[in-house]
Amino acid sequence: MVSNSRIGVTWPLAVVILSLPSTALEAQYRDLRNTAHIGVGYVASIPITPLGFSALGVTPKILGGTGLYVDFKLTTSSPSSNANYDPNLTIQDAEFVYGDRLFDDKSDWKSFNLALVYAVSGEFLLYGGAGYSKEERYREYWDDEANRGDDQGFYWISDPEGSGDRVNVLGGAIFRLARMVMFQIGGQTEPRSANVGVIFAFPI
Repeated sequence: MVSNSRIGVTWPLAVVILSLPSTALEAQYRDLRNTAHIGVGYVASIPITPLGFSALGVTPKILGGTGLYVDFKLTTSSPSSNANYDPNLTIQDAEFVYGDRLFDDKSDWKSFNLALVYAVSGEFLLYGGAGYSKEERYREYWDDEANRGDDQGFYWISDPEGSGDRVNVLGGAIFRLARMVMFQIGGQTEPRSANVGVIFAFPI
């Protein structure tokens, strides 16, 4: 006959033993080098393009954990939407015809990027790649007589010579914060800025 005291000791031990396989499976379930993952998230290039979307895919079938990362980022406001934007004036008009003073400049950006991703460990990824960025540049001038622009004489105009298509280079790291939450940090060249983001990654 088995005593109650022995049953009291054996039962918790059995529970621990039975839980070990599931713990091992959970670790493999989360391991980026042993389990394929896909993810979607939010990314921003601080402080220029605060709105962006990202996607990620990685599989252990390629070099033990390789995949692709893509993102799309853009600015959320543009001088062309300001009430004091004048599409009929040129830089030559502002500087040589009227002699107005340059006060500020700003660019509207859109970018699409593609990068290779490699799982350095089960919890940590590195990425690097390139992409396309489009810059629309604007200048703000000041008319001291307030004949142009708003009631204080400020107005925005387009800067075609400062605008154009750019080649963007980016890179950084992605690491796990929680079971399905990953944090992204890195940088890029066009526009020159820091990338930060959050990716929700799911094993498949």
